[in-house]
Amino acid sequence: MKMKKPLFTKTIRLLIWLMLMIAVIGLVLGYRLMLFYFVHEKEDITLGVGQYFELNDNRFRQLNQELLFIAANDASVKGLTSMGNVKEPDYKSLLNYNMDVSAVQMRLQNIVSVYGNQYYLWLYEAKSDTFIDYGENDYQQRMAFRQLIDQQITEKNIKISQNGRWFIEAQQYVCSTLRFGNVYIGVWVDLDDYMADIMELNLSSSFTVSVLDENDNHVRIKSFNYGQVTDLDAWESGENESAFTVTEKGSKSDFSVIIRIYQKWYENSYFLQIVLVLVSLGFLLVIISFSAYLRKKVLAPVLRFYNQIAANTGSRNLSVNEDLVELDEAARMLKSLMDEVHALELDNFVQKAKRQDAELGFAQQQIKPHFFINCLNVIYSMAQLNKKENIQELCVDISDYMRLLFQANSDLVPVIQELDMVDKYLKVMKSVYGQEFMYSLTQECELTDEVMPPLLIQTFVENAIKHGESEERLSIGVSIEKESGAGRMCICIQDSGVGLPPEMTEQLNRGEVPQKKGGHQIGIKNVLQRLRLVYGADYELHFQNMESGTRVTVRIPERKAEDGKSGANEDTAGG
Repeated sequence: MKMKKPLFTKTIRLLIWLMLMIAVIGLVLGYRLMLFYFVHEKEDITLGVGQYFELNDNRFRQLNQELLFIAANDASVKGLTSMGNVKEPDYKSLLNYNMDVSAVQMRLQNIVSVYGNQYYLWLYEAKSDTFIDYGENDYQQRMAFRQLIDQQITEKNIKISQNGRWFIEAQQYVCSTLRFGNVYIGVWVDLDDYMADIMELNLSSSFTVSVLDENDNHVRIKSFNYGQVTDLDAWESGENESAFTVTEKGSKSDFSVIIRIYQKWYENSYFLQIVLVLVSLGFLLVIISFSAYLRKKVLAPVLRFYNQIAANTGSRNLSVNEDLVELDEAARMLKSLMDEVHALELDNFVQKAKRQDAELGFAQQQIKPHFFINCLNVIYSMAQLNKKENIQELCVDISDYMRLLFQANSDLVPVIQELDMVDKYLKVMKSVYGQEFMYSLTQECELTDEVMPPLLIQTFVENAIKHGESEERLSIGVSIEKESGAGRMCICIQDSGVGLPPEMTEQLNRGEVPQKKGGHQIGIKNVLQRLRLVYGADYELHFQNMESGTRVTVRIPERKAEDGKSGANEDTAGG
């Protein structure tokens, strides 16, 4: 008697029973589960909102502490106060005053970089009538607030925060203003920017936020609806069964925030039960259809083919299982292929990361904010003293140097361009800092289209100027020559300063950079990184202490520019 085959395989039958169980659970427990979920979601949202405002209070408190510390202890702020006692300032007093203003503005800029670009910081020193501010906000916003503060300064009615609490100003700004003696210091953030952080909390698919001032008047109302943020004219006063409200007022705020959360569509228990039943029925229909297709199009032809072979040979040794077939071997091959691709991507990422790290160090060597700030302060002081010729000479030198500096953004640059940039740099250093030193730049060979890593020579020249203190006049010499037959270029930088400590010289000659941040190490570390990236191990870097000063010798392979352009052969010298 021929046995009847089952309609479904074991796996298909298991899935059918599973779908039926899910449908029953959805019908019986769906309502209670959704109520439980909604209550806990309300608790989670309330807790999350509370944690956000607690963090915001801590941020406000830390900002106030930072500002009060600057007003009370910063030496540059005290320098501004002392400037108010000077009736006829001289060149040195003006220079110190300008440097104090730049230092205070740099402190404000550092705070903005830490806490976010949405903050605008200002400081007013009443004795010297000095106003300093910094912010990266919209220009019109900054000017509007600046006019508001100027008016308050003129009328001498600057609003001070009570106990460091933040307040709403002009229905537009969230502000904090502190005072220490003659110094007023404050910070503000635009109300729209303040609310934008709340709108990004992703509390729900739909919610409304309103900010109330100290008199509980609605200042600004915004609605979030499936990613779209809109401004509202009025707050809905009626209660909604599908919504709940969270009210928060920070311990460091005179204003409060109301958030109304609306229930999501899938939080309706009756609707969810219907969806669960329909989804279960849909899964059952798909499974039944797939099973019928699998039996008709795949399993039946295989069985017919097997039966035909068995009928001809009389052998039925092959066992056919109608359970779900596992494609383990295909999965293993795919995993192996993915592992190889991942290994290649990881290797490429490591190489790119090393290169980016070296380029970052190179970029750090290019950007010298204090150097350019000092240049601007000196120009400003010269302008106050009407030294037009000195200003013209200094501006030309700085312009030439910066033009060459920002052009040096490739792996290799012409050697003559590097020498020209060192010459411009030394001229600017003498003009800005007034240092007395001699220098010479000498070519012992013909240089046409030879190239080298940018800022290689300048790094050691900078170290010689910054760390080459000497009782006598400092002397710096740079020479370049080619080693005949070796295909290499030898660069020598020597100064007459105090030299390097012997232990540091030994470490550097072994290719080790001392793990100390600052001084010689940052520049030398960046030089080593760039030399290794460009030449691999085919270079030499040697440090030697002379009777007076230090000599640095660099030997690198001689390379030509890829585009074949030739630079003019020139020798530059200065003293």
